[in-house]
Amino acid sequence: MSLIRLCLLLAAATLVAADKAELKPTEVAIPRSELKTQIAPGATLRFDFPELTVDRKGALAACHLKVPAGYDTAKKYPLVVWLSGGEGGNQPNGAFLPAGDFILVGLPYPKGANNPKQANMVGDYGKVWAYHRFMLEEIAKTIPNIDKSRSIIAGFSNGAHAMDGMLRLSSGPKFTDSFGVFIFIEGGGTGYSSLGELPDLKGKFAYVCWGSEKGSNKADASYLPAALKTKDATVVGSEMAGVGHAFAPSEYAKIAEWLEQVALASPAQK
Repeated sequence: MSLIRLCLLLAAATLVAADKAELKPTEVAIPRSELKTQIAPGATLRFDFPELTVDRKGALAACHLKVPAGYDTAKKYPLVVWLSGGEGGNQPNGAFLPAGDFILVGLPYPKGANNPKQANMVGDYGKVWAYHRFMLEEIAKTIPNIDKSRSIIAGFSNGAHAMDGMLRLSSGPKFTDSFGVFIFIEGGGTGYSSLGELPDLKGKFAYVCWGSEKGSNKADASYLPAALKTKDATVVGSEMAGVGHAFAPSEYAKIAEWLEQVALASPAQK
């Protein structure tokens, strides 16, 4: 083989290699029974649930959890559950939280739990709650020092619809037994999520926000604060000025302040 031909072949091989995506290490799944050994301040854990149906995206049922940097097994911490909009997700979101230590987790929706009249919306809230409840119970087995009375569930769009629907379930373990604070963002109050009676919400806190502009869920979500108040919840309703169907970053600080000064404040601070 001539030197020139060898150089051309080497150059071609280099170009092909450059076009290929960099291979990333394969994520090693850790059985849930072994996750307790992985708990440490600031750790990120993935909980896999192969016994459950796949999520709405057709992926293995799983959720990602973030342990606070100041985690101490001798203390209790609020769990903050995030329910994404659209097809959902399993990543946590703490952008709207005040300073402090929280355990963060994102929960997905199960495949097939659709609103029969609108397939892109969740609708079988009993199925969604059974799915989430199983995940929450498994998380509590691994992290037993969760303070349910101060735990928060927040959802955007489909997530808020799901929260509204799960609140109204009349049989089985109660949604309200797992949380003390409910944050509805651009969702809930619809004809298909507000079916049934709300439970007694005395001692619970709720924050409802909606956009002011075209495309928002203002017509439905703005109904929720009054409905929640009739069940004795401590409620704030907030319109996001100049916002359509979105969770405006300008609302993060308002929610964080409300959490710190009202919903999570000690009795002496209220």
